[in-house]
Amino acid sequence: MKLSFLGQSYEASTPAIAATATHETLTFRGTSYRQKQSTVALRQPTAELTYRGVRYTA
Repeated sequence: MKLSFLGQSYEASTPAIAATATHETLTFRGTSYRQKQSTVALRQPTAELTYRGVRYTA
């Protein structure tokens, strides 16, 4: 996904989320849902940025 902020364009990356269904059923406002267990892989820093003179990675 291409985005821009203050005239600088950048590519946003969204990690894939793998979800497996569990045997638990949840109810919210009268509607039943199957609970899912998800795992998110840690992502590595992709860019070195500066905010008010302080460098950080994102």
